[in-house]
Amino acid sequence: MNYDLIALDLDGTALSSNNEVQNSTIEAVRWARGRGVRVVVSTGRICGEAAEFSCKMGADDFIVASGGATLGTAADRRCYTRLSMPWEPSVRAAAILERVGLTTMAYLDGEIFVTPYSDFAFTQYKTNEGFLNSKVVVDSVAEAVATRHLPVDKLFCRSKNTMLLQNARGLLEGIEGIRVMSSAEDNLEVVAPYADKGTALGMLCMQLGTSLERAIAIGDSENDLEMLAAVGMPVAMGNADPRVKGIARYITADNNHGGVAQAIYHLLGKE
Repeated sequence: MNYDLIALDLDGTALSSNNEVQNSTIEAVRWARGRGVRVVVSTGRICGEAAEFSCKMGADDFIVASGGATLGTAADRRCYTRLSMPWEPSVRAAAILERVGLTTMAYLDGEIFVTPYSDFAFTQYKTNEGFLNSKVVVDSVAEAVATRHLPVDKLFCRSKNTMLLQNARGLLEGIEGIRVMSSAEDNLEVVAPYADKGTALGMLCMQLGTSLERAIAIGDSENDLEMLAAVGMPVAMGNADPRVKGIARYITADNNHGGVAQAIYHLLGKE
């Protein structure tokens, strides 16, 4: 099978545990593109962050971001297609996350809304330019979205307290008009029911004149499931969630040991 496109998740996949792009990944991306295969980032991160890492690894300009809620380009670090949540459910979801005390971000086009508390928590580990240039500090995310009637692409919250996350997920799943998922054990992501990486990647493939059947997708977590299920060649990282490994046709090494490069070379037939 000849492939036209490779979609790469970032966290837990194309990024190592310390949020860096490995040299082996950069070299493999360059090699794949040299063979005429497009390589695109497909991530839960906002367009600005996705663009930053896309440029670092030398990927193509197109980006699937915000867990499939947006399509954008690395060149302008903005999204040109948005599958935002309905306004009222997004306000209710943001209010729940703030009420239970989770650090929360709201993705709105090219901006990230955070409270001062959440800003302090997130900047302890998110120091990349894409995040810092996108954030807007507000007193309350829910109130800002409600009073300004802003369309929200994604809500993201993080906690080391698994019971707190489980409680929040139960409350969120009672809201119609949203979908709850996770990209790691310590977070929750909230998007529109019709927004996922598989749907967004399908839209991009149509735009580029190819099909999902001729695409490779590499991922590791729950928010990659629809994308992997949609493509012709689903690949799971060695560190992937068991559900991801369960639908993969190929399992590669983990994100700290060149898993992306290994998969690219193996599937594109490098000697």
